[in-house]
Amino acid sequence: MSIKKSWELALIDLYDSLRPPSFDIMLILVSALSGILSVLEPVTTPPAVANAVLGAVLFVTSLYLALRASSDLVNLVQTGVMPLYLTYPISRRESSLIIYLTRVFIPSLILLGIPAIVSGVMLYPVVGRNIGEFLIMWVSYLIQAQLYGSIFILASIKTKSSGTSAVISITGYFGFTVTSIILALIGSLNNIEILTKIANSMGLYNVVYDMITKVSTPLWEIFVVPLIFLALFITYIIYFTRRFEP
Repeated sequence: MSIKKSWELALIDLYDSLRPPSFDIMLILVSALSGILSVLEPVTTPPAVANAVLGAVLFVTSLYLALRASSDLVNLVQTGVMPLYLTYPISRRESSLIIYLTRVFIPSLILLGIPAIVSGVMLYPVVGRNIGEFLIMWVSYLIQAQLYGSIFILASIKTKSSGTSAVISITGYFGFTVTSIILALIGSLNNIEILTKIANSMGLYNVVYDMITKVSTPLWEIFVVPLIFLALFITYIIYFTRRFEP
C-alpha cells in the first residue's frame, strides 16, 4: 500500500512540476540554447563541450528550479494541496523525498540531460573521443544543480509567501555565485591561493574539469559542493519531517 501510494503521489506532483506550458517552453529554450552553443563555441575536447553548453543551461535550469521547487511549493501550501499530500498513508520522510525528486531532481535531470544529448549528437566527432569524460562533466553539473535546488526547496518550506520564497531562492543562487567570483578576484589580485582554490571548489564542474585536464588540484576541492548539498538536503528532510506545518 505504501509503495503504491508513494508512486501515486510522485506521479501527481511530477505532473504539477512538469506541467505545460512552462516546462515545455523551458525545455525548448535549453534545447535551442545547447544547439546554438554547440555551433558557435570553438571546442576541441569533450569536457570543453560540456562546459560550453551546460554552463549556460545550468543557469536556466536554476531559474526554473527556483520557481518549481520553491515558489510553486509554497503555492501548494496556500491552496491546501500540501495538507492533502500529507494525508497519504506514507511517512513524512517519504513525502519529503518524493517532493524533492519531483521538484528538483527529475526536472534538473531532464533540463540538463536533453541539452547534453543535443550537444553530444551535434558535436559527436569531439564528444565521441571520450564519452566518459563528457558524462562525468554532466554529472558534476547535475550535482551542482542539486545544491541550488536544495537551497530553493529549503526556502520554500521555511516561508509562507511564494514571492518571499522566490526572492530568497534567487538571492541564494546569485549570492553563492557572486561569492565565488569575489573570492576568485580577491585571490587573484592579492595572490592569495587559498581564496582562489575555495572559489574554484564552489563550482564542482570547475574541479572536475581541472582533474580531467590534469591541472594540479587539491583533493579536498571535489568534496566541497557535495558536502554542502548533503548538509542542505539533510536539513530539508529533517525540517520537513519534524517541524514543517503547512
